[in-house]
Amino acid sequence: MSLPCIAAWVVALLLLPVLILLWATESREQRARRWRRQGLTQQAIADRLGVSRSTVRRILLT
Repeated sequence: MSLPCIAAWVVALLLLPVLILLWATESREQRARRWRRQGLTQQAIADRLGVSRSTVRRILLT
């Protein structure tokens, strides 16, 4: 394994706990907004969150 490859693995392993923490502390509203920016429909977001489409609409309006 080359030095750049080893360095990439080390960086990935060091960042993994931070990324997991950020994901775990992300609110429902933040997730909905992020998914909307990524192009998901309100219905797709509602399905992922387990809520109604009107709830997603309210979240996105605030």
